[in-house]
Amino acid sequence: MSKLVKVAGVYDKRTIQRLKEVGVDQFSFDFRARSFNFLQQHSFMNLQKELALDENMFLHFENEADFVIHKIIDDLKTERNIKNVTLEFSDLNSIDFYEAFKTPFIWHYNLDYKEFDALNKSQYLQGIVLKFSDLLKLHEDGVLHNFCNNFHSLFIDLLSKEDFKLTLELDWDSNLFSSISEFFDFDLISIPISNKVEICYRNVDLSKVQDHVQYLKDLNI
Repeated sequence: MSKLVKVAGVYDKRTIQRLKEVGVDQFSFDFRARSFNFLQQHSFMNLQKELALDENMFLHFENEADFVIHKIIDDLKTERNIKNVTLEFSDLNSIDFYEAFKTPFIWHYNLDYKEFDALNKSQYLQGIVLKFSDLLKLHEDGVLHNFCNNFHSLFIDLLSKEDFKLTLELDWDSNLFSSISEFFDFDLISIPISNKVEICYRNVDLSKVQDHVQYLKDLNI
């Protein structure tokens, strides 16, 4: 069975169209102000029209004002049914902040977070993202096994839910170590558009992306 792949930081129609041709139906749009893949809302509203209603859309925020997020969600509701829309956070906001949007969300794991217990009980949390670079560092330091045990103990209730997704965030040149699949059962691989797959700024090498996405879909992790 092919591994589910999400491409993050998509910013143009031609990339979306090529990815759809190779079976990608998970797309993340980046609203983080400091990101090279930052999208203004008007650009996003045009891009989202390229996605069918059954394709999954993630909206990635980091330390954004709540009214900005509310406006994007409200405007999107005028264009489409948002049942396949998920918020994505890579910050350290409170659970009350994340749940205020009454929308499913995924969260990028951060050891410095202070509300793990509340996070574990959130009715809207539908996934956690682990960065491969972080796991590789733990592996090299010989403490990945301990981290894995603690992680599974902490999120035991969430991980047992059928609709909860554990995501591995990779880079295009990540060199996976073979034992990673012994520690985690990932549901999804996420890979962000970057200069490693661009011919020049904001000009994606579609052939390179297509080939690598197909490689990731065939990975046994």
